[in-house]
Amino acid sequence: MSELTVVSETSTSEELIYNTATVSKILSIHEKTLRRYCTLMQNYNYNFQKNRNGHRLYYQQDIEIIKRIIHLKNSSSLTLEQAVKVTLGLDVDSEEEKVNNESTSSDFDYNQLLTEFTTFKNDQMEFNKKLLEQLIKQEHYIKNSIEERDKKLMFAMKESMETRRQLAAAAEAERESEQKKKIWWQFWK
Repeated sequence: MSELTVVSETSTSEELIYNTATVSKILSIHEKTLRRYCTLMQNYNYNFQKNRNGHRLYYQQDIEIIKRIIHLKNSSSLTLEQAVKVTLGLDVDSEEEKVNNESTSSDFDYNQLLTEFTTFKNDQMEFNKKLLEQLIKQEHYIKNSIEERDKKLMFAMKESMETRRQLAAAAEAERESEQKKKIWWQFWK
């Protein structure tokens, strides 16, 4: 174990200080995973010592806390975040309420979006209904106009035919009348 330990110049009372690589080997987890756990712990106000370069330094106490987090996460139905809260002694329920409130606010945004979409959809359906009514009115107008035009055309054709018939009858009557005249004149001659 002495090869895994890093003793810092700032160590006091012979307490061992470990770096990230060593702690990840001790815990049998990837360094990225360890960093993620530590970042989450820091989000809940857990402080790690850092060296001059800003790298985390781990004491045995830090390692034990991370071991508890891993054990809780793996052995129960707790999420990583919940395991961190339990291990750090935070009130999990109040945090869950906060998360629920945040999710309801995001649900509210979703509900608001859904309401806006429903309103838009209803407006669009109303617009489509009015447009359809206009198209039906236009179709009736065109159909009635065509029928009216056809009636007028038929009436004009009938009048024209009647006029031709009357003209033909008048011409026939005149021809007959001329034939009668000839006959009458011939009779007197």
